[in-house]
Amino acid sequence: MEDILEILDQLPFSKKKTVLATIIHVEGSAYKREGSCMLIAEDGTQIGMLSAGCLEEDVSWRAKEVLEKDEATVITYDLRDETDLAWGQGSGCNGILSILLQPVNERINEQLMRIKTLLDEGESILHIKRFSKDFKLISEWYCPTNGEPFGDEAFIWNPPEKFPEKDGLFYTDELNHLYIHIYRPRPRLIVFGAGEDAKPLVNIAAEVGFSVTVCDWRPALCNQMNFPNAKCFEIGFPHELGNKLSFTNNDFVILMTHHFQRDKELLSFLKQKDLNYLGVLGPRKRTARLLEEKEVPDCIFSPVGMNIHARGAEEIAISIVAEMIQVLREGEKNERKQDYWNLSCRRSE
Repeated sequence: MEDILEILDQLPFSKKKTVLATIIHVEGSAYKREGSCMLIAEDGTQIGMLSAGCLEEDVSWRAKEVLEKDEATVITYDLRDETDLAWGQGSGCNGILSILLQPVNERINEQLMRIKTLLDEGESILHIKRFSKDFKLISEWYCPTNGEPFGDEAFIWNPPEKFPEKDGLFYTDELNHLYIHIYRPRPRLIVFGAGEDAKPLVNIAAEVGFSVTVCDWRPALCNQMNFPNAKCFEIGFPHELGNKLSFTNNDFVILMTHHFQRDKELLSFLKQKDLNYLGVLGPRKRTARLLEEKEVPDCIFSPVGMNIHARGAEEIAISIVAEMIQVLREGEKNERKQDYWNLSCRRSE
């Protein structure tokens, strides 16, 4: 998920001076792509990664210079050389990375905390940085899905005629370069069923960035002690949960109560929701019986998870999370154009 999410969670507790490092451009292949970021404190501690470990030490040294000068700078690493004298000691990533280092002053800290609030509320945010021809940072601007844009008032945004094919793509006009990125909130995973096999699923999903809600009618199972990485809990029988929960087309839902009648009740109302992902644990024939249909609709993932011949709860959890990530990435790719124009056109009005 977004590196910025982990950084925003921990930044309020940092009392040290920090530098935000962001990959703003990649030529060729690289371990991480545009938009990836890392926070470096003045004592060298880091949150996030920009590479497989080959750049972090040097970036940390450069961050000290940025703090001393109190000035943002762009540095470039060429990872194409496979000799031991090259960056990454022969990693051969075959890419060139441009990384922006920014001292997190009071103004930037306020902006980051505002971004955190918006992401926690489920907002997407269009982020644009404007650079001069020699890549000096001039201004920044943010536009949330709802609410007022914020950032540098002097920035005038004229959307390019051609839509950028990926986040972080540089768009160059006669006067400057633009870095464009859309921050997206954590996707929500709702797990129905608080059995033992739900524990690794919740843990792995939370680890990779999902905000997890666990639902069950048994409070002795559905609690923080059993699921320390879950964000929310909902206790109730299927007819009660239907009234407690609201769903969006960005939600991921897994049905795994191991109780046929409960699953049937839950699936009867879940199939009517506009969800990003609906998965049902168990054989496809069982899902068809739950639906009282001969065939399972394509909108329902059954059996849930990628076919990796998984054995045991942990491997099944991995297969499910992998499938959800695939759906998430494909959805982001398909929605990027719509999100981009919906957000950017608000500024140009």
